[in-house]
Amino acid sequence: MTEPITKTPWSDNKDLVIFWLLVFFPVGLWALWTGNCFEKTRKIQITIAVAAILLIGSLGINTFLYFFIAWPAALFLLWRNQGEKKTWFYVAVGAFVVLGLLNLGNRGSGNYSGGGSCAAVMTEGNCTYYRDDNCNVIARECS
Repeated sequence: MTEPITKTPWSDNKDLVIFWLLVFFPVGLWALWTGNCFEKTRKIQITIAVAAILLIGSLGINTFLYFFIAWPAALFLLWRNQGEKKTWFYVAVGAFVVLGLLNLGNRGSGNYSGGGSCAAVMTEGNCTYYRDDNCNVIARECS
């Protein structure tokens, strides 16, 4: 009689948990806390690090570095993982390329880091300010 084959959950695979933490943190945090590949103190440390990175990222750090540090590291972890099929690696590479192209296509001209145009008309007090695509005030009209 043969024993039934038990497959370990992917959340117990350290490489995959780190991959998801680098690529899409909500899935990575869920896997971190439901899996058994890290001790509780390490889980707390990783959660604090992810929260700090998110806070720093929300302060306007350029996401361009994300595509040159986090994604390549995550793809390396997925590539070296022997337990998963290489098709997932190729799917992740495809997603990396698509997201990279979307990120490059969303870049506006000038210093505005949000992508697109910064041109706008703003009213403050009794003055109206006109901005160009580079977020520079090009005209002011006060009444």
